[in-house]
Amino acid sequence: MQSNETIGGFKRREAALAGAGFLGALLLALVWPMGARPEQPIRFNHQKHIGAGLQCSDCHTLFASSPFAGLPKIDTCMTCHQTAMTQSAEEQKIRDLAQQSKPLIWKQINQLPSHLYFSHKTHATSREIACATCHGDMSKATTPPTAPRFAWKMNTCIDCHEKNNASVDCDTCHR
Repeated sequence: MQSNETIGGFKRREAALAGAGFLGALLLALVWPMGARPEQPIRFNHQKHIGAGLQCSDCHTLFASSPFAGLPKIDTCMTCHQTAMTQSAEEQKIRDLAQQSKPLIWKQINQLPSHLYFSHKTHATSREIACATCHGDMSKATTPPTAPRFAWKMNTCIDCHEKNNASVDCDTCHR
């Protein structure tokens, strides 16, 4: 026998099903990845390379002279990986791409709106802000990042600029 009791205009059973459906959707939203995570051409292990003594600037070669830090090109990798250093399939991918004259096509993780200007040269070179300040401790990363470390929101930038006595004038970042 079904109950005719109502809750907020719904029968008790309908209300229970709606509540369970809402709760299930909420739980799914909390555990399901939000958006596609980019797959990089190789599973680059920062931990291994930093542990071997490499610096960020050894691979991200444009940061000191450009707004963009630069993502490593195949020639940069081949400086060390011309011959096998390990039995890694990822290392072999680099040599295979080089042999086929194909580039490493990295997916850029940090995307800023086109009206914003951010310069690695200004931040990392002129202001001597360590890479880890924005990118985190890459010496522990065994795979490439799949998302920015923090949300690129105006308050994030303003807070950092104020903390570091940098300009908060609109024209500094907005072009």
